[in-house]
Amino acid sequence: MGFFSKIFGKKNKEGANSVLEICAPVDGEVVSTAKVKDETFSQDMIGHGFAMIPTNGDFVAPIDGELTLVAETGHAFSIKANNGVEILIHIGIDTVNINSADASGKSKTKAQRKPGDPLEGFKILAKTGDNVKRGTPIITADIDFIKSKKLDTITPIVIINNEFSANKTLSSILVSGQVTKGTKVIEIK
Repeated sequence: MGFFSKIFGKKNKEGANSVLEICAPVDGEVVSTAKVKDETFSQDMIGHGFAMIPTNGDFVAPIDGELTLVAETGHAFSIKANNGVEILIHIGIDTVNINSADASGKSKTKAQRKPGDPLEGFKILAKTGDNVKRGTPIITADIDFIKSKKLDTITPIVIINNEFSANKTLSSILVSGQVTKGTKVIEIK
């Protein structure tokens, strides 16, 4: 079985070809990852996908699956679907620094930042290991607060496992422009 038939020939438990729809995790504008001012995302180093410029901060699960990561800083989360596709949603660029640095700008250690401490700019609504459905609220981000820190709110949404993101056609954007959360953006067969 060849590489593409392995990807496209994956079958679900019922034996039919499975299709995974990746939806917008937030209201906003769908754009290419090439517009992200971070080479890790703009050069597809982590994986292929799309980006969004959010118009609000209500981030939801773009697929059904298990939360494999909810960053303790609130800036990112990832979800793994039943078929193995794993998606990373990274809210803004350099936003990890909002809750990982103290008032003087020095990095906080884990000892300084304790689980449950209030986060600046983010509210975590789910936890790593949770099984979620598309549309389940995961994180609320204060977009205006992030902008006040002179940080970019552009949000990459990328497929992070190589066997699914190696073929760029898997990450072709089906829609562009303004969308609402839940709008289908990518389909993987």
